[in-house]
Amino acid sequence: MTMIRAFVLISLFLLTDTSSAHHGTTGQFDHSTTINVAGVVTKIRFVNPHSYVYFDVTNDDGGVDEWRCEMRAATVLRRSGWSAEMFAPGTHIKIEGVPARREPHGCYVETIALDDGDVIERYQQLESADKGNVERESRLADGTPNLAGDWAAPQRLLTNEGVRASATGGPAGPGRPGGRPGGSRYQQSAAGAEASAGFVREDNPRFHCMATNIFMDWTFDQHINRIDQDNDTITLTYGFMDIVRTIHLNIDSHPENIEPSRAGHSIGTWDGDTLVVDTVGFAEGYLDTRQGTKHSDQLHVVEKFSLGEDGNSLIRTYVGEDSLYLTATFEGRDEIKVSESEFDPYNCEDLTTEIVEGF
Repeated sequence: MTMIRAFVLISLFLLTDTSSAHHGTTGQFDHSTTINVAGVVTKIRFVNPHSYVYFDVTNDDGGVDEWRCEMRAATVLRRSGWSAEMFAPGTHIKIEGVPARREPHGCYVETIALDDGDVIERYQQLESADKGNVERESRLADGTPNLAGDWAAPQRLLTNEGVRASATGGPAGPGRPGGRPGGSRYQQSAAGAEASAGFVREDNPRFHCMATNIFMDWTFDQHINRIDQDNDTITLTYGFMDIVRTIHLNIDSHPENIEPSRAGHSIGTWDGDTLVVDTVGFAEGYLDTRQGTKHSDQLHVVEKFSLGEDGNSLIRTYVGEDSLYLTATFEGRDEIKVSESEFDPYNCEDLTTEIVEGF
């Protein structure tokens, strides 16, 4: 590959701290400084939870340094109009980003410029994946509300400054999904507090390619979910971490000896046009991964799903209780929209701790 003379300009200045960023990047990257780095792409890994672009940079001594910089999840990038083809080997790129703490040649992308000179922000939509209402039948032939299709929370259309502001408790940007469980919403019992004690960041299931819970994962990072529906079952396949839930429509009670899982066992009944879902059989897990609040295998959840007036939004409310780890119920609400982009399996491949030759 023909190498061009590239540059590395280190520009240090104070930025707003992002210690509570939703991607948990503070431990991996030093958000108090920024760097500018340019080079030639050698490969692209378009994967979840984070994509990486790899590129060669000619250093001041005439040698070549192998760099990699982190971008958003592949499925989210595709929804925003990005593609792996944009980063074909040989492409010249210039990146403004945040340096990695433990990789001398690693960074977190904030903006990236390609051969055509256009500068693209990390959260920028290159084309709209949400172009308005999608034509669909709101009811099945038997009159039952039609929940089938691909659905997602509205995308978070933030500038990099908006991301920093929301991470530090400032105003959230438009499209930020509501209903995310928070630690203050859960009243723990003594057993719950004991189970949650000692939580550290590395305990977060997301950092181990594991699902968190059926609440936050439904809208997390605005991945696209899929719903399949027939007379006997409704299947919810989450776009984040691939949770699959089967809602059984024609049974009266949960079976005995349920194998505990992150999805649990669900029974659904129609109350007019509202689907009421009763779920038990959860494996112990986390309700909140900021505070480390756990739920036990006694978690019991009732959800209600209903279509919005236009038939292109799906509203969920839920109430949960846990007789072992909580002393009161908790509740929440979220809303997702029909997506013109298709469901894309998550297939988690975490490259955060990848050992890269030359690093």
